[in-house]
Parts: sequence; C-alpha cells; structure tokens
Amino acid sequence: MRRVITTLLAAALLFTLTAPAAFAATPVTGKVIMLDAGHGGYDPGAVNPYNSVAEKWINLAIVHRLKEKLEEDGAIVQVTRIGDIFVSLAQRAAIANAARPDVFVSIHHNSTGNPVTNGTETYYTHAGSRGPAESLNFFIVKNMGTANRGVKQRGLAVTRLTRVPAVLTEASFITSNAESSAFIYLDRVEQETIGLQQGLLNYFAHH
Repeated sequence: MRRVITTLLAAALLFTLTAPAAFAATPVTGKVIMLDAGHGGYDPGAVNPYNSVAEKWINLAIVHRLKEKLEEDGAIVQVTRIGDIFVSLAQRAAIANAARPDVFVSIHHNSTGNPVTNGTETYYTHAGSRGPAESLNFFIVKNMGTANRGVKQRGLAVTRLTRVPAVLTEASFITSNAESSAFIYLDRVEQETIGLQQGLLNYFAHH
C-alpha cells in the first residue's frame, strides 16, 4: 500500500514541461533537471524575525524563475512542488527516484541566530554529486557576492535518499537582515537564479 501511495504522490506532484525548441543548443539542451523548492505549506523554513520574510516563498520564487530560464536553454524541467504545499523529504526523494532526472537541485536558504551572518553553503551526500555541488556553489557566490562557506558532504535526507546526482543549495541566510531585505527591495531572486543557471550550464558542459 505504501508503494502505491508513493507512486500516486509522485504522479500528482511531478510537473514536467518540455521546453520549446531553442535557437541554439546549450549544455543543458535535452537534459532533465528536477528543481525542489524546500519547505512549503505549514513548514515555512527559516523566517527572519524582523521583517517576516519566510524561506519557503523565496525558495519557490527561485524555482519558478530558474525553471523559466532553463527551459529557454532547452532543458526539460521538473519540480517537486509548484505551489505552497508541504512535501516531506522522503516524498521529494521518491519523486526524484521515480523520474530519474539528470540532476536534482534542492533550493534552500539558511538561518542562524546572528542577524549579520551571511554566506553560501552547498551540500551533497554521494561522491557522484560533488561535481554539480562545486559548480553551483562557485557560480552562486560569483553572482550574489556572498562569502563562500564551502561545499560540504553531509547525510542530509533529501540528498542521501535520492539516487541521482543530488545537491542542496543554501545560497544565503534569510536571518540576515540585509539579505532578507534584498529579496524584498532588490533583484536578489534574479541574481541567485542566474548563479544557479550558470552553475548548471557549467556542470553539464564538463560532465
């Protein structure tokens, strides 16, 4: 019964759109890329206590914009959630394992008790995921101008349970007052999206 429920859930949450023909091939043309907007529904993720910016909305905004840009590059983009709904970590991994994309990228933003702390961290579990993790981390830092807090190998559930190259990005800290304000008043979504796009283009150009 659990297997049936998982299969139905994957079918319900997996949204696949084939990109229109690109004018010229890019490194991601024809590649299947799954984007995972972290948190959602009753789980807001990190929340800035001063301006109430919630991570779940930033994650989703990044995924929507990145999906558009990657499809313009010729990629086939799938997502684990398209709206403000809760999806468990095991369900996200099950969706990825059922679809077998070329890469799975879980979009997150970090938190700490210090309102000044900011920077970029990128996580992976399995050795085969180190390549996309390093590429994404490099280009996020380059485009956002954040401190590089490193690429780290950890047993995070969503990357550990996913059986394709899987990366979790923590592009910046929502609990940073300057950073969360930048998402409100500046074009921070676009900056991060371009970093992620360039990181994926670079990874597939050398993979």
